[in-house]
Amino acid sequence: MVNNRGMLSEQNQVFTLQECSQYLKIAESTIYLLARKGKIPSQKVGRNWRFSKEAIDKWLAGEIIKKN
Repeated sequence: MVNNRGMLSEQNQVFTLQECSQYLKIAESTIYLLARKGKIPSQKVGRNWRFSKEAIDKWLAGEIIKKN
């Protein structure tokens, strides 16, 4: 959702692989492997991976369990 300043609200924030790595304090290579294996909520857009902050937060809390 876009707020009145034209910015995405925090719940709709989307991370790049690098931003997700920084947010989780995990190496980029590990994030990449987790995404490829379906172990972390992610979406591939062209050649790039994207990660929803809301989905990542739920995954961290154990609310989302990715399957193989």
